[in-house]
Formats: sequence, structure tokens, C-alpha cells
Amino acid sequence: MRGKSIKLYIMGENYKNLKTAELSNWTGKAYIGQRKHVQTLQGFEELSAPGIYVLISELEDSFQKKIYIGEADEVNKRISDHFKNKDWWSDFVIFISKDANLTKSHVRYLERELYEIAKRNQTTIETVNANTPPGSKLPLSDCDDMKHFNENIIFVLSNLGIIDFTKKKVTEVKEDFVQERNKDSVFYLNVSGIKGEETREAMLVAEDGAYKLLKGSSIRKDIVNSFSSHNYVRLRNQLEQEGYFILSNSGSFFELAKDVEFTSPSGAAAVVRNCSMNGRREWKLKSGVSLDEYENRSSIENLI
Repeated sequence: MRGKSIKLYIMGENYKNLKTAELSNWTGKAYIGQRKHVQTLQGFEELSAPGIYVLISELEDSFQKKIYIGEADEVNKRISDHFKNKDWWSDFVIFISKDANLTKSHVRYLERELYEIAKRNQTTIETVNANTPPGSKLPLSDCDDMKHFNENIIFVLSNLGIIDFTKKKVTEVKEDFVQERNKDSVFYLNVSGIKGEETREAMLVAEDGAYKLLKGSSIRKDIVNSFSSHNYVRLRNQLEQEGYFILSNSGSFFELAKDVEFTSPSGAAAVVRNCSMNGRREWKLKSGVSLDEYENRSSIENLI
């Protein structure tokens, strides 16, 4: 397994903990800060260049973060404009190129790519861009370079705990996805309905550090009273409004219309059952092995 090193530089007392982050063998560089740093940014010459940026706000009563993704020819000036015109955000991350090789076309391409990835992460991100970024057309070689650049952007944002990305690539999901998959790797959760109705199941797989709730899973309709104020209620309502749930042949259940990825198995369990629970204990293979036992066993095997 190949790893990466993040070089994190925390600026001195005068900068109040404005940070930069770099990766080995990468021309990109991140500036990480808060609203109070906006004026300071104007003094960095390398930020008077094309760049891509993310404005961030924590959402109350939610596991999601509210973000805006943008690009600019002079990225420090654009952040200053947002400081004056947008008061909802508290933090920012700016990405530039240390060798000044990012052009306007490059950052517009990056903006669209990052936006598309963020939109596929409803369980951790709420994007507030009014419109889908237009992107840009680049030569094939530049597209490959920018995809690699964007992968490093996501690596930095994810591993510094700034934004959680559960999915990095688009995958085509087949109708018989579960049937073709090795069923030994699918975790199940029982979902009870109204009194006298047969219990149904939800299905989950663990892939690449994320937990995918599978299409066709049963979702309990009624919300338990004790769950009505839970943080995941907001997310569950959002998924329902966005058409992820469809009617089933039962009055007690919805059916999941397409796969949804979570960073937490407990989050997936909460959305399915409409109550708070420990997903690592409750999700189980058909053999009865819990997700927690399975992951601990896999971790030990990887060390051997």
C-alpha cells in the first residue's frame, strides 16, 4: 500500500493559525483558514492567481457540512468579495499551483469535477451553488493531470478532517448488483413494520472506507418519537425529498431507489430504522458476524 505525506505549516502568532498544506511530489498547495484571515490573504502574491476554493459552514443538528465551490483568476480577491457578500460561511480552503501552471480553464475544470463529486455525497455535504459550474474543455493530457490534481484536493480535505467524501468516483450500478456480488460480503439489518407485518431487510456493503446502503433496501416509514430530534432526521428527510425512497407494496416501508453512501454504518442504520443505534453491532452478515467483528478481523489479517 502506497501512502502520502501531508506537510502542514501553521503560521506564526501574527497570522492566528492560518495554515498551508502540501503533499510530496504535488504542485498543488492549500491555504486553510477562517473569515478572520481574509484580509491577510491579500498579502500573499501566490494567491493573486487562478485557484479553486471551498467555503464551508457547519450545519447545526446535522452531520453534513454546507459548502460552496468556486474558482477565480485571482482567488484571494474572490474570497474577499465573498466575505462582503456571503455571511453564512465560517471557513475556507483555497487550492493553487505552486508552479503557477493552473490556468483559468484548469480551475474551471476542477470546479466542475469537485462539484459533481460533492453532489454525490448527500450524506456528508450540502452544496449551495445556485447553478452547476460550466467546467471547461481541455486536451486529454490536461484532463488526466487535473483529475490527479482533484484526487489530491479530496485527499487533503478528507484526511485533514475538513470535509468527508464518501465517494470519489462514479460507478454504474446494475439492477442485479446484489445478486452478482458475493453475498458473503453483504451485511443485513432487520426492519420491523406495523404489528403483525413481516420483518424486512436492508442491505449494506463496506467499500473503500465507506458504507453503501444498497438499492432495494427496506426503509421504515414511521419515525420513532425518540428519534424525531436526532441529527440524522434532517438527512433522512432530505433523502426522502430528493426521491431516494419509493413506495413499496407495504404501508410500513419505503424501498431505497438507489445506492447511498455513508461514512458511518450507524448513520445508515438510523436512516433505515428511524431510530438511533450502534450500526457496527447491528449490521450482520448472513453468518451472524457483526460488521464490527468483520472489520476487526479484516484489520488483523491485513497486518499479518
